[in-house]
Amino acid sequence: MKRYFSALVCTFAALSLVACGNDNESSAIAIPVQHWKDADVRVETHPNPPLAGMSEIVVIITGVRGRPLPDFSVSIRGKDSMPWVQTIQDGMIGVYRRAVDIGEGDVVTLQVKLQLGTEEKVFYYPLKLAAG
Repeated sequence: MKRYFSALVCTFAALSLVACGNDNESSAIAIPVQHWKDADVRVETHPNPPLAGMSEIVVIITGVRGRPLPDFSVSIRGKDSMPWVQTIQDGMIGVYRRAVDIGEGDVVTLQVKLQLGTEEKVFYYPLKLAAG
């Protein structure tokens, strides 16, 4: 009997946590991963979806089997007319972050420039901004 009661309590607790979830999570945008050489480049925004103006951009660069690639120089900007802003590497774990003005409008295109030695690649990420 104790086993059934414990299972019931665990089930109730799990359902309660799901019910307390953030309603904004359902409107979060998924930004597709892009690739260059052996690197997978993933971008996250904080908040998600981003707001017009300043938003934190997190660029995560991983290689084979998801191992971090910390040897890049990463810069970002909201559009061609804005200057490139270099991100700050968060440890040696392949995570680069920076708050940047991504512009205004319904949809903006975030530009992410990766540099590795003398080679560079620019990625374009269209972002739908949050209303309000």
